[in-house]
Amino acid sequence: MIRVDRSIVLQVVNFVALVFLLFRFLFKPVVKALDRRSQLIKGELQKIAEEKETLEKMKQSLLEEKKNLKEEYVRTIDQARLEAAKIKEEIVREAFEEGEKIRKEYEKRAKKEVEKLFSTMKEEMVNVAEEVIKKFLQSQITPEIQTQIIANMFEEAMKQLEAVMEVGHGQRND
Repeated sequence: MIRVDRSIVLQVVNFVALVFLLFRFLFKPVVKALDRRSQLIKGELQKIAEEKETLEKMKQSLLEEKKNLKEEYVRTIDQARLEAAKIKEEIVREAFEEGEKIRKEYEKRAKKEVEKLFSTMKEEMVNVAEEVIKKFLQSQITPEIQTQIIANMFEEAMKQLEAVMEVGHGQRND
């Protein structure tokens, strides 16, 4: 059997006092500190979760913005290509018009030069023919016959010259 003596009672009283003191001064503060630490950790975890959610929203927003920017980039590039094509067409058209204008101007100049040349040739031919006829007629023919021959020859020369000019004009128009 167990004997109960005073030392056991004192040990039990000491033990109960120690448990009370430990509970009062050590256990409660430790539990409070642990509760505070637990609350702090929960608060930090909640902040992290909120920040994670905020970052996820920002990520989605940035992805959407990136998508929109890419679409805008594609639209801008397409629009620039269309404008470049229009400008190219305008430049080609203007160059063609300028070329046509220059060509027409040179055709006018060439026509004037050809007409001037034919006129000069006609005058020279007439002068040469006149001189030849004068010399011939002075030596052999009477003045009346000379006049008639000159008129006939002049008329034939004019017909031939007009035919040559018509052929020349006809070839240039082709």
